[in-house]
Amino acid sequence: MKSLIRSVPLLLTLSTLLFLSACAQGDERSDSNPSTPNPTETGASSGAAVYPIQTDKTLSYWLQSPTTLKPSIQEVPFYQAWQKRTGVKIQFAEVSSAQAKESFSTLLSSGNLPDIIEYNWLNAPGGPEKALNDGYILRLNDLIDQHAPNLKKYLKDHPELDKMVKTDNGDYYAFPFLKEGGMTQQWAGPVLRKDWLAELKLDVPATIDEWHTVLTAIKEKKGSAAPLSLGSQTNPLQGFLDGAFIGAFGVIRDFYVDDAGQVQYGPLQPGYKQFLTTISQWYKEGLLDRNFTQTDRKALDANMTSSGSGATVSSGASIDRWEKALAAQDPNAKFVFAPYPVLKKGDTPKFGQLAWPYGAEASAAISAKSKNPELAVQVLDYAYGEEGYRLFNYGTEGETYTLENGKPKLTNLITDNPDKLSYVEALALYTHTVNPGPYVESRELIDNLAVTNEDHNYDIWKTDNLKHVLPPVTIAAEDSSEYARIMSDVNTLVDETTLKIILGAEPINAYEDFVKELESLDIKRAIEIQQAAYDRFQQR
Repeated sequence: MKSLIRSVPLLLTLSTLLFLSACAQGDERSDSNPSTPNPTETGASSGAAVYPIQTDKTLSYWLQSPTTLKPSIQEVPFYQAWQKRTGVKIQFAEVSSAQAKESFSTLLSSGNLPDIIEYNWLNAPGGPEKALNDGYILRLNDLIDQHAPNLKKYLKDHPELDKMVKTDNGDYYAFPFLKEGGMTQQWAGPVLRKDWLAELKLDVPATIDEWHTVLTAIKEKKGSAAPLSLGSQTNPLQGFLDGAFIGAFGVIRDFYVDDAGQVQYGPLQPGYKQFLTTISQWYKEGLLDRNFTQTDRKALDANMTSSGSGATVSSGASIDRWEKALAAQDPNAKFVFAPYPVLKKGDTPKFGQLAWPYGAEASAAISAKSKNPELAVQVLDYAYGEEGYRLFNYGTEGETYTLENGKPKLTNLITDNPDKLSYVEALALYTHTVNPGPYVESRELIDNLAVTNEDHNYDIWKTDNLKHVLPPVTIAAEDSSEYARIMSDVNTLVDETTLKIILGAEPINAYEDFVKELESLDIKRAIEIQQAAYDRFQQR
């Protein structure tokens, strides 16, 4: 993955500069017009929009590509419908998830920003307070108060979310991606071939030792070249980042909160060495896909729909897709959910995929360079009203859903697509609901879409994750530069050393020097900064 990222900087720079040039031209055109939408453009002198807004202005919008099913986001029906409903044309610049971090940095350093930037602003260098103080994005408090009645009402009605979507200073910095609960927050976990377990006369594994037994049997008796296959679309260690396997040792590869309310850093803890010892041994024994650092979605699909792999960590939607693909060749092929592994049977897993209702991913900020901030706010606010909620989650009435007893019901365009698209692929084209973004994701829709039965029981994936992973804290502005500097070096060291030990390029004994190097990079100071941020969050 790192070699892939290094191979694209010129392409990223060129594509970003082309987009920035277009933005600059848009800014020049805007100079001849008032920067504040007048009542005829907004439809209401109060600033609350009446949709569609009557305007000839175009907004520029930077984001990660929502789908690969169309060559351009402008050809995705949902984005066409969104522009039509709001009455505002949007010029999109899209980058892949693998390119996003580098392209984002190029975008900020250029100083020539689009109107709207969709990103995880908690992960931006220094966090949202630094982005506000450095003049990259706008403080949205007054803009939301005056021009975003839908979001304003939603946050007033959900004070627990309002606490999460602003800084410690009370500054709103983005239109958030919010989850209503249920499977909008928990959608992934360990899974195995049920038919293989039955054939091998093995139970669903619950502990690390049981997983070792099962994976060994899959390798030796099923001839699997990659008994455990993990995806790495965004990070070579992606398969472990949500707590799978590593969580059994009481740590994650990040900051977390212990039972005493103290912030800890996983790679410094003894459990991290235990994790590295176990997984490096699995890799040596051939139990882990030897290409796990480069396994994209296509490769993972191939592994899971053949005899290549018998276990993975994935979303329920992917598992549904694999079962359908396998049914054509083997009607007995089934998958079964497994709990996140622990060391001692009967223990509750400490970590696993379970998201906060706000995690900051794909939240839309208004750039400080925008000539039309009020218009941008009104376009984004559309998603948080009743009509926008239905568009973002269900699509267009009469096309992708109908109303039955006042509730949306998906049509065959989604559930039995004539172009043979899976329901997830169809939703990605006609709605926003399978992708993060600035809207509220419907629990009812996601829960109803999931295939649930005895084998696909999402309760099996329950953990104590939210008791331990950090909530959406914000780093103080005065600490942001120091923290960003420390963690840039720390993250590089952790990823490189972790991979070297797992792949056998370095012995497990290298862990002791690794800890000393982390301490020399001021990781303890970063822990102090995170502890202060966590304490401030608790006081919001």
